[in-house]
This record gives sequence, structure tokens and C-alpha cells, in this order.
Amino acid sequence: MNLALTDEEFKTLIDLVYVGNFVINGMRDSQDKIKSPFALEQKIFSLANSEVAKYDKEFNEYMPTAQYEASKVGEWIDAYDDRVFFEELVVRLARRDALNKLGDEDPEMTQTKLDETQLQFEEIYDEELEYHGLTRFKIVPIEPAH
Repeated sequence: MNLALTDEEFKTLIDLVYVGNFVINGMRDSQDKIKSPFALEQKIFSLANSEVAKYDKEFNEYMPTAQYEASKVGEWIDAYDDRVFFEELVVRLARRDALNKLGDEDPEMTQTKLDETQLQFEEIYDEELEYHGLTRFKIVPIEPAH
């Protein structure tokens, strides 16, 4: 297959492949990487200019340059990470609190009741994070039961 791209389209393809592989493999150890996205990224990086990626002999692979990682793709990844962090924080805390509340009040709770209660907690946490960020979040030491 041949694919004709303008320079601008190729730059966009580089960004998409890099961000996609970063999301898929960024948190994996070398031996656990999913091969097809990584291999495609390597192929694309091999065609990119040296401002984007350079071959690293020690790791035997193309690596993005610091300049490239600090570009708009780095900003996109940071924005994605922030969004996912706060969304997951809200959902997980709300689920925990809904289970704790209903487990104490109604051990025979229905899934619908759990979901409704979780949504109520999500609204509380969303509002808290929107107005105060993490400034009022604290870890409260758990006392052992006697």
C-alpha cells in the first residue's frame, strides 16, 4: 500500500501515532509493550526528521526528542492525563462512598440505588474539585479497630 501525504498531513500522522502509542504503551515495561502500535511508531519515526525522533543505539529504537515531547503533543498528553486523573478520582471516590453508605444503610441495595447514590457523590466531588482543586483533600489516618 502506498499513502501520499502532504508534509502537514505527515506531521499530523506522527503526532497521532506518537500519542496513540504513548497511551497504549506508555505505562508498560519494554517486555509488556503491545507490539503493533510500537512497531508502527518506530516505522513512522524512522521517516521523521531529527527534530522529532532520533535513533538510540543503547535502546535499539527510535526515541522522540526532548524538543518534540515538549511541543504541542506534550501539552495534549498532559491535558489528557489531567482530565483522566480528575474523572477517575471523582468516579472512584464516589463509588467507594456509595458502597460505604449503602452497605451500612442497606446491605441488600439494588444496582439502580447504588448507581443513583454514586451519581450524587460524583456531583459533590465534581463541584469540590471544580472550585477547590485538591487543596482540601486530605488523607485521614485510619485507626485500627479494637
